[in-house]
Amino acid sequence: MLRRPFMFLFAICYFIQIIAAADAMDCPIAGRQTRRSLIASAQTCEEAARLFRLCATGASLDGKLALSVGKVCEKSFLAKLPPKERDAYQAAIDACNAPYIHKRGTLYRSAAAHCRVGVMADFAKGY
Repeated sequence: MLRRPFMFLFAICYFIQIIAAADAMDCPIAGRQTRRSLIASAQTCEEAARLFRLCATGASLDGKLALSVGKVCEKSFLAKLPPKERDAYQAAIDACNAPYIHKRGTLYRSAAAHCRVGVMADFAKGY
């Protein structure tokens, strides 16, 4: 019961942190597709997550950027996860999406994407 409000609070705090970090630095490349390619070519999950934070726009593009992060991150840990850990990973991803499932607007999609990238980066650190 407390999980949903906690995840929502986590997502909001995380999103505020991302906005502050984005103000400090800019994305090294412009354009939607080139941003996705840049993230997809990252060597590590940590690097992909860092580029995501730099290149996020606060709009629906962030969902596509998060998919690119997922491809980089998941190849480093997903196959190594035991079934219980895989279920926990999927539950954490679902918890990122849950607060925004009935919301309209690109900001909500962006907040969910930021949350998912945070989950991926956390799981990748463990493996």
